[in-house]
Amino acid sequence: RFFRGAMFNMINIALSELEVVGRPSRCTFSLAQWLEERNRDVYPLMEGYRATMAGGPQRASFLDVRTPLKLPDALRGEKYAFVALPLAEFKEGGGVNDENIGVGRLCPVAKELPADAFVQGIVILTNRADALASWLAGTELSGFKADLRKRTLVMETDIDNQYLMAKLNEIQREEAAAFEEGKD
Repeated sequence: RFFRGAMFNMINIALSELEVVGRPSRCTFSLAQWLEERNRDVYPLMEGYRATMAGGPQRASFLDVRTPLKLPDALRGEKYAFVALPLAEFKEGGGVNDENIGVGRLCPVAKELPADAFVQGIVILTNRADALASWLAGTELSGFKADLRKRTLVMETDIDNQYLMAKLNEIQREEAAAFEEGKD
């Protein structure tokens, strides 16, 4: 798996003589953990390292002017709710595990994260739950993003797809602000 669409050609050419298929993906958890570890434990010890050059977490660029696609009507939810569960529910012995999540899979949870932290999420209420679950199982869900300025809830999938899930009213916009803040 690789996480930059711009690398698609180069990686496919490099792998063309091997029996390996490269797949663009934003779900590269091991790579993200490795980079975080190096940024925390390795680079600061190197000669010439300057923390000001390391930058902060990557945020969407103002140049990212993609317009989310409208989600097909057959996959739309009737209602949405912003929710948060304690991280302890996702750790070993918690109530959420691979056996009871239904369609899909859980991402790895670092053991050092505090159990009392909260995991932000979206509940989609729909009469078309089976169709939506099947479609989601066939894609790689990267995350949800609430655009407070545009008042939209956007689902990000695969390497660079975005789908408009909902338009947010004023109350939902306030909940979306808490959702986005809780992700940090």
